[in-house]
Amino acid sequence: MIYKGMKDTFTADFPTQGFIQATLDTEELAPIQKEIDSIQQDFDSAQINDLGNASNLKNEFYLQDCLEHIEHLLNPLCQKYCEVYAFGDRAKHYSLKDAWVNYQTKHEYFGTHTHNGEFSFALWIKVPYTQQQEQEFVNYQGRNIQRLPAFNFHYTDAMGTIRNHIIPVDKSFEGKLVLFPGNMNHSVTPFYTSDEYRITVSGNLV
Repeated sequence: MIYKGMKDTFTADFPTQGFIQATLDTEELAPIQKEIDSIQQDFDSAQINDLGNASNLKNEFYLQDCLEHIEHLLNPLCQKYCEVYAFGDRAKHYSLKDAWVNYQTKHEYFGTHTHNGEFSFALWIKVPYTQQQEQEFVNYQGRNIQRLPAFNFHYTDAMGTIRNHIIPVDKSFEGKLVLFPGNMNHSVTPFYTSDEYRITVSGNLV
C-alpha cells in the first residue's frame, strides 16, 4: 500500500518575541561618549545606580545629559520592533525613562533579571577583549567555565522548557546595541582577561 499523506497539511510556529540589533556610528555615539568620559573622570560626582541583587558591579551611574539624544536614536527601533513582532503600538512615541552607564571589571556579572520599561536596551561602548583571548585563558587555566563573556536572553518555549539565546560579545561589538521588551529575562556573564573597564549603557523606554 502506498501512503500518499493527508491533504491540506501545514506546519506552524508558535509566536514569540525577539530582539533588534543595530550599530551606531561615531557621530551618533559622540554625545553618549562625552558624558561617559566625564563620569569616568570623577565617579564621586555622579549619581549611583544600584541594581541590587541583579549584579555585583561597583560602578553604575545614571546618565543625565544625553537622554534626549538616546531617546531620538531608539524611537525608530521601538517602532520597528512593534511592526515586526506585533508588539505595542508602532504609532506611539516612546520616552526614555532612565539610562545608566556600567563600568564593569573582570569577574563582575549581571544575574538573570528584567527591567521596568516597555522597551529596554544594551549598548556596548568599550569591550577590552576578544572571544579568542577569553577562550585561550580558560583553556590555559583548565577552568570549567561553560560560557564565555556574553549577553544572554532566557525564555521559555512552547513546551515550557527554558531556552537561552547567547550573544558572544567582544571587541567587535563596540557601537552595537540590542533593543528588547523590558520584561524579557537576560543576564551578562563575566570576562577574565583584561584589567580595563567593559563599558556599556542600558536604559528603559516607556
